[in-house]
Amino acid sequence: YKEVHMKTVKFKLISALLLLIIAFSLTNCIISKDDKKEYDQLKARCELESQNKSTVRQVFEAINARDFEKMRTFYAPEYKMTGPRLPNAYTIDSLIQYIQRDIAVFPDWKYSVENMVAQGDTVAVKIAQFGVQANEYMGIKPKANQISRAAIFITVFSNGKLKETLILQDNLGFMEQIGMQLTVKPEDKTKGKR
Repeated sequence: YKEVHMKTVKFKLISALLLLIIAFSLTNCIISKDDKKEYDQLKARCELESQNKSTVRQVFEAINARDFEKMRTFYAPEYKMTGPRLPNAYTIDSLIQYIQRDIAVFPDWKYSVENMVAQGDTVAVKIAQFGVQANEYMGIKPKANQISRAAIFITVFSNGKLKETLILQDNLGFMEQIGMQLTVKPEDKTKGKR
């Protein structure tokens, strides 16, 4: 009888000890409602940023594949692209026309995503563009050499679609590579006189 009683006591002690360990572990694992809410918000933001970055990559993949209908699906109807040297904002239609004009001159023109950063609804991407000039461009005959142009696109998303983009690209370096030269404008004799 003593032996059975000792086994029962040991079993109860071990069971109680295991329950205490489990209870202690659970209390340390439980997070507050505020912490859970903050975690859920952070998780949703990370998922949104990841999705937006993926969309930007898909845009450049569609351009490189010359699939402009697919490219169009990533843009909001009210899309606008602006930049310091753009006299008018591009819509999705005028952007596609611009890209197609470049491709007519540089048939193998490609876009390579070099770096990308996302914060909320905004994605900044560093792009390398490159190709061989095969046709005349602004009166300059092709030289069959590789041309490259660096660019930074800062894009704002709305409801998963590209809504607006600010583009900054090295057009001066691009023009020099195809053979243009930077010259000083002739002085205007009427300026500065009273």
